[in-house]
Amino acid sequence: MRNTLRLVAVALAFVLAAGTLHAQDVSLPLNAIQVKPFTQAEELGKSPEFLEYFYQGLLEYMPKTKVARQVLGESDTVAEADAANAVIVEGKILEVKKKGMSGILSSDVSLYRASDHKLIGQFTAEVLFKNSPLNKDKNVAEPSGGNTAFAIQKELKKLKAS
Repeated sequence: MRNTLRLVAVALAFVLAAGTLHAQDVSLPLNAIQVKPFTQAEELGKSPEFLEYFYQGLLEYMPKTKVARQVLGESDTVAEADAANAVIVEGKILEVKKKGMSGILSSDVSLYRASDHKLIGQFTAEVLFKNSPLNKDKNVAEPSGGNTAFAIQKELKKLKAS
């Protein structure tokens, strides 16, 4: 009976410690968040301009999420002193669907800790955009990038809470 109680106590301690370690992966606000340009699924066939507009929208809206003190672009690097509490965002645009007056852009997003490039979160972001006959790449991609920034914010808050 005592051995069983000890075993249960040790197992419970491991579970609690694992939960604590996971929660420490993300501490908001982050020191920095580095956003890498998203790629696209091979079959998507969007123009390089579309990807650039999406990236610009993501960079423009990321500071508005207030998840990090500093938002860094592709050419910037995270300072070593900030790396332990910094995240790198990478992603791939999977699909752009137009449906009636709206559309959905789906992308796979990966979040890595900058210090050791450990994957701390991965999710599929599905963001809405307003569809119209006048939609050019910029009119779809920039707002979708901005909405993806807020999806990243939501995911980081979930990681912090876990």
